[in-house]
Amino acid sequence: MMRKHILALILLSGLSSCVSFNTGAKLDSIGKAEPTRDYHYDGSYYQLDGVSYHEIKVEYKQLNPNLIGYFCGHDIDTCECSTPAPHYLNAPEAEIYLVRLDPSRTDKPTFIRAEDFDYTHAKRVKKEELNTPYVPKSYFKHGDFTTLMPSQYEGADVLHELPTIRSTGNKIRLPLAVAMSYGVDVPLTIAGYTISPLVHLFLMPFEE
Repeated sequence: MMRKHILALILLSGLSSCVSFNTGAKLDSIGKAEPTRDYHYDGSYYQLDGVSYHEIKVEYKQLNPNLIGYFCGHDIDTCECSTPAPHYLNAPEAEIYLVRLDPSRTDKPTFIRAEDFDYTHAKRVKKEELNTPYVPKSYFKHGDFTTLMPSQYEGADVLHELPTIRSTGNKIRLPLAVAMSYGVDVPLTIAGYTISPLVHLFLMPFEE
């Protein structure tokens, strides 16, 4: 019986460490459009000067983070959904970019607008011919230290190399959003890491 309680405590501790509070990010999402990759678009593959590239479609969206998010390992659920950017932000139309396929790169990824890519000298190839046919996930793993939100959302990878569009109201609220992230979300998240296991430990003697 004691082993069962200990196992439950370990599991609960692990789950509690995956919960985050996102009130600051929720406030910051209002009036903000982020450049995201459209996964429904399957672009062509090219090789140019010995380097492989993949066409991707980039569109600006408003991300709607949950007030309480869940992320554990590769399982990330911090966003209710992503919606088209509000019209009043005048976000750019969806555009095709080419991204360099090179998982060994440790610097920032290379994104080239389709209109600036040298299609004339590039060779179109099949995905099966490439050693790296996918855009590495590491390209999108950039932390948002402003509101402490992960850059990866469910179904929407944010391209932080491209500019974020903010409304005037969003810029005015940004200091408050940052203050909420560090003054409210961080303490609540840390408390969640600590309190849940302690509560379970306290209740152990009363469980059957």
